[in-house]
Amino acid sequence: MFKKSGIIKTYLLINPWLLCGILIFITSCRTDLPAEVDQAYAELPEVIDYNFHVKPIISDRCYACHGPDKETRKAGLRLDIEENAFAALESGSRAFVHGNLKKSEAINRILTDDPEQVMPPPDSKLSLDAREVATIVKWVEQGAEWKPHWSFIVPEKPEVPDNFPDEWAPNNEIDHFIYRRLGQEKLTPSPKADKERLIRRVTMDLTGLPPSLEEVDAFVKDQSDAAYEKVVDRLLDSDAHAERLAMEWMDLSRYADSHGLHADGYRYMWPWRDWVIKAFRENMQYDQFVTWQLAGDLLPNPTQEQILATAFNRNNPMTAEGGVIDEEWRVEYIADRTNTTATAFMGLTMECARCHDHKFDPVSQKEYYQLSAFFNQMTELGMTGDDGNFGPQLLMTEEKDEEKIDAIKSMLVKHKAELNRTINDVEVEQKSVPAPGTVSGIAIYHPFEKAAKDKEGRSMLDGISGSKSRKEVVFEPGKFGKAVRLTGEYDEISLGGMGTYEAYEAFSAGAWINTSKRKQDNLQTIFGNTGQKNNFWRGWDFELKPTNQVSLRLIHSLPDNYIQVTTIDSVRVNEWTHIMFTYDGSMQASGVKLYINGVEAESVVQFDNLFKSIYPVKVGDHTPDDRPLRVGRSYRAHTGEFGLYKGLLDEVRIYNRELTALEVLLVSQVEKEPHEKLIRDHQLAVHPDILKQKSTIRQLNKELLTVVDPIPEVMVMRDDENPVNTYLLNRGQYNARGEVVLPATPENVLSYPDEFPQNRLGLARWLFMDENPLTARVAVNRYWQMIFGTGIVTTANDFGSQGALPTHPELLDWLAVDFRESGWDVRRLLKQMVMSATYQQSSKFRKELEQVDPQNLLLAKSPSYRWPAEMVRDNALASSGLLVRKVGGKSVKPYQPDSLWIELGNFSHVLLYFHQDHGEDLYRRSMYTFIRRTSPPPYMTTFDVAPRSVCVVKREITNTPLQALNLMNDPQFVEAAKVLAERVIRDNTGDPEEQITKAFRLVTSRWPNEEELEVLTQVYEREKDRYSHHSDEAVKLLNVGEYEVDKGLLPSNLAAMTIVANTLLNLDEAYTKR
Repeated sequence: MFKKSGIIKTYLLINPWLLCGILIFITSCRTDLPAEVDQAYAELPEVIDYNFHVKPIISDRCYACHGPDKETRKAGLRLDIEENAFAALESGSRAFVHGNLKKSEAINRILTDDPEQVMPPPDSKLSLDAREVATIVKWVEQGAEWKPHWSFIVPEKPEVPDNFPDEWAPNNEIDHFIYRRLGQEKLTPSPKADKERLIRRVTMDLTGLPPSLEEVDAFVKDQSDAAYEKVVDRLLDSDAHAERLAMEWMDLSRYADSHGLHADGYRYMWPWRDWVIKAFRENMQYDQFVTWQLAGDLLPNPTQEQILATAFNRNNPMTAEGGVIDEEWRVEYIADRTNTTATAFMGLTMECARCHDHKFDPVSQKEYYQLSAFFNQMTELGMTGDDGNFGPQLLMTEEKDEEKIDAIKSMLVKHKAELNRTINDVEVEQKSVPAPGTVSGIAIYHPFEKAAKDKEGRSMLDGISGSKSRKEVVFEPGKFGKAVRLTGEYDEISLGGMGTYEAYEAFSAGAWINTSKRKQDNLQTIFGNTGQKNNFWRGWDFELKPTNQVSLRLIHSLPDNYIQVTTIDSVRVNEWTHIMFTYDGSMQASGVKLYINGVEAESVVQFDNLFKSIYPVKVGDHTPDDRPLRVGRSYRAHTGEFGLYKGLLDEVRIYNRELTALEVLLVSQVEKEPHEKLIRDHQLAVHPDILKQKSTIRQLNKELLTVVDPIPEVMVMRDDENPVNTYLLNRGQYNARGEVVLPATPENVLSYPDEFPQNRLGLARWLFMDENPLTARVAVNRYWQMIFGTGIVTTANDFGSQGALPTHPELLDWLAVDFRESGWDVRRLLKQMVMSATYQQSSKFRKELEQVDPQNLLLAKSPSYRWPAEMVRDNALASSGLLVRKVGGKSVKPYQPDSLWIELGNFSHVLLYFHQDHGEDLYRRSMYTFIRRTSPPPYMTTFDVAPRSVCVVKREITNTPLQALNLMNDPQFVEAAKVLAERVIRDNTGDPEEQITKAFRLVTSRWPNEEELEVLTQVYEREKDRYSHHSDEAVKLLNVGEYEVDKGLLPSNLAAMTIVANTLLNLDEAYTKR
């Protein structure tokens, strides 16, 4: 078999009889074509390529019935796999036969007039035009050469072409590929843009901000060959450039400052945004940049920065809607991360395979869940609170914090060692066993013997004014005297302001219980004050698990900042049992002991990671005082009987200290003689020296908590120690579990190596394997889109069968391989793009391109389009001089209508009302603007900001009347116009034309021509005359915004110049790339 087409041609030339034979064979195999198909056939390219000519037709018209989805596949025919497309069908025919039209049943079906036989069938509402039919026919005639999907073929660096006129003068390899295509289409490149437009274009593209007039003038005056490159290098090595790249990454990462669902409450995530800016500022290699975000926590000895980077995958929307099924939404969050990874790094629409096999791409439903398995190894909540962050979280300590924490921890180690030495060395006297009534430190004691009505008609128990029941108390015979019976909701008893403790405080509690039989899925709260979701579940509770094991939880927030210890044995049903716990205030699970019938029970630590306060938190109008200790139920939101204690309760005791095992036995009043060790341990525990050292340790824990508790936390990724099963979910339903699947990647993209770990770090390594065909292409394409407005693949989110074909496939491959070979250097890649002659072309309209290339995909001229929303506003702020160039920090709230947020509802306490910022926060770069997902800033929505609920790699661009109205009337733009006017009047005290000229240059970066200056001067004179007669209107205009203008300037002049400035900010050059 011949491998090279040149060899084939040569062989045929020296074998004329063979050539004649082939022609006779083809003629005999050829089917008569309709006239319109014959005509289209003559206009086709010389060689038909499967990927670029045939597959787009087949995938769009045939895959619905003959594609990857087995559920919709008909006649057993699958056209997305080579073996199937050429295999014999049940009928004996074959869809395609290499080089034989008559034997290719698909060709016969495409050409027939029989409505029962024609393909696509009439009821599909699909059809093929003459050119598409001719394309498939010619492909079969030429041998029907099949290729894998173009984006699944590993890119190779092609030779750089040079078949174009010498006078086109390319700057780098990019131009060689662009020029070759222009030559093929009989087009010519445009001349170079003038220097003013060029510096504005490149400055806006690389930094998102306009150049200063000093920068423009310096570039225009610099006639050296390196003038432009010096500008480019300066811009690439700037904070503003890092912010520009981060702005694009915010869309991809779906960053927002709110949760997005239900209450759409507040979340604290901006430190991650600061990290992204820092990473770009340091020109972190792209492979490292992505790896940290996918799996920084899994790196060896990860740093705070590496763990913080993983907040990328905690940017997903979350719900706080009460009553949702936790597992259902946990699965949704995993799906979000799976989809984001596929879109951002692989350019695939894998979400289409969540419920069934992908209908167009070779991705099965099983492969979707194999990819999702990488993200299914973390404990997180499906239902969160309305506001705040939820674990896993990273404590955002600063250096000064870490110094204090380390010092305190060092002291704790020292004093704990001293305590252990004292316990070993101290001698205690054998004393008699104390009487039960002498156990000190009792804070609450309820024998449940009597009840009386208070003024509000509530039952007051045992004469204690703070102890009340919402319903009339039912007394029955108890363990000792009487007991209360709790039978259902609202039976719980509140104990006033008692029973609230901090994490560093020691306390103990217990009671006699007699519980009735419980359902296996219901737990019972004996007593506690843990809050609901909006309190982060903060507090403590003593409970029976669904199978009646005794459990204590000390909670700062779920699911990762708490302690839980549970007994192995269960208490018996319908039998009196004494249960009790003691806690030493150490903030460690080892400080918890559980007792059943006066004896310490064997227990297991279910979670041990408490490092912040357990004191109830203030939410809205509710203070910690509104959260008294409850008996029979805590404050957690429950449905039905879940969480409610059912049964008899007696002898509730709570102590303000850690009891000894002997004291627990005495308090329980279980008839059991204490053994000698129990007595000695008690004498040790109450020894003055030991009590003093324990007090010192508790004080140190208090100091530690004082330092740690105010430190904010950011949501990050953290895998569980034990692997979690991932299931293929039927139709994507969380509870329709199918087979167990292991972490893996789509086979048709690249097999997952056996030697890689089956975790997110392994996934990141897989993405950056040299053999991975997608990662480099997708990244290069996205950055090309950032610079040129449209990607080489216009569907930046879809490199699959339904996506667009690359306009310059060899250029894309060359850039992808070069990007990888450069060490994934983003800054170098961007420099290559902006240094190209292609980029530096004029954007002037050319009539001949309107018909040939209306979308400018061939780049015969520089593209022209509106800047993104952030850059529109930032240009106005920068031109006026208002822009605050501070880098990083919290999100800010500039001007917007203050009533929008309250219209969303009243669930979020933090974001109930929009509270506008003041001072410099009004004038920060727009990328720092607070993004509330359900109510983004109106000006950003008007200018097509990406919805931050999903990963977006390409924004929509619209042109609407609202945009013009926004530029004219939004307080931010009117204020910018006012300050711009003040700036030019103050800097140019003479001729208004000079002031207008400077304002024009500040907004557009170029000099106005005579006509433009004349029109603007007329506007100024007209408006000055109007405002001189209506000074109240001038004052009203100049009062827009918080910036106070110079009172020494004549209001009529300043107001008139404000209108001129407002007009300039409405010019398309102010917000359009030229």
